[in-house]
Amino acid sequence: MEFLRYKVGRGRYRLGVRTPEGLHDLAACYSRYREMGLRAIPGLGVAFAQGSLRMLLARPGVSDFLAAVRLGGAHCRSAALREEPVAIGAPLHDPGRFIGIGLNYRCHAREVGQPIPAEPPLFAKWANAISGPRDDIMLPMNTQAVDYEVELGVVIGRRANRVSVNDALDYVFGYTVINDVSARDLQFRTSQWLAGKIADGFAPMGPAIVERDDLGPSQGLTLETWVNGELRQHGRASDMIYDVPALVSYLSHLVTLEPGDVIATGTPAGVGMSRKPPRYLHSGDVVRMRIAGIGTIENRFCTPR
Repeated sequence: MEFLRYKVGRGRYRLGVRTPEGLHDLAACYSRYREMGLRAIPGLGVAFAQGSLRMLLARPGVSDFLAAVRLGGAHCRSAALREEPVAIGAPLHDPGRFIGIGLNYRCHAREVGQPIPAEPPLFAKWANAISGPRDDIMLPMNTQAVDYEVELGVVIGRRANRVSVNDALDYVFGYTVINDVSARDLQFRTSQWLAGKIADGFAPMGPAIVERDDLGPSQGLTLETWVNGELRQHGRASDMIYDVPALVSYLSHLVTLEPGDVIATGTPAGVGMSRKPPRYLHSGDVVRMRIAGIGTIENRFCTPR
C-alpha cells in the first residue's frame, strides 16, 4: 500500500491510502472498520484530525487496522474517493527525528574526493524543511549555492532500540523520495553541516510512502534527478556504503528510533557542486526526482516574493 496526505477542495490535509482498488480516505476506512464491530484504537481520531501518519503509526494496535485495510473488503471499497485530490502534501510532515546520512554512496564519495567513511556521517534536518512533492521551494537570500540530492527516505514503523542488522528491516514501515536540498556555502562554513540543511522547504518529500513489503529489497532501486529536463543523477541503491539495515541498526544504538522518524540515506553522484564549474540552482529551475517503484517529485525553485 501507499500512504499519502491529500486535500480535496479547501479542506485540511487528510491521510489517504492507495490500494489496487484505488485511493481511500483512511479516516473513512476506520469508521467502516468500527461499524463492522472491530476493536477501537485509542487516539486514532486525533491522528486523523491532524493528518499525522506519525501519530497513526505510534498507536498501539494500529497494525490490526492496517492489516484489515490491506486485505480490502467493504470498509475500504466504500471509502474510495470519488474525486481526485486537488493537492498532495508530504506524506509525513511531522517526524520526531529527521536524520540525514552523508557520503553514503561510493560514487558520490569519489566525485567529491572524500575517503569511504569509517562510520556513517550524520546531520539533522527539521520538520520546517519538509515540503510537498509539487511545492515551490523558496531560495534563501543568504546563499548562492543551492544544490540538489536525490535520496531514498526510510520511515520507521515501530520503536527500535539497539536492534541487530539482521532484524533492522522489521522496524522499517516504508520508503519515500526525498530531495536533500543543501546550501553548500552555508554547509561548509564550519565542520558541522547543519546550517546548509535546515532552511524552510529544503526537504521536498513524497509523493507517498510505499510499504516495505510492497517494494522488495531496497538495494535494487534506481535513483534519478533531472534539472530542467537534463539528467544529472543516475545511481543505484546497491552503491550505498551503509545499506538500510546497517543504518537502522547503527542509529538505534545511538538513539531510540520512534514510529514516524525519517532517515535520508544519502545521494549518488552527480550533484551540482561536483560539476566543473559547479552548477547550482537558480530561480525558475525545475528539479524532478524519481525512484523506481516509489514515485516522482517535481519542484520549482523560486526567488522569495
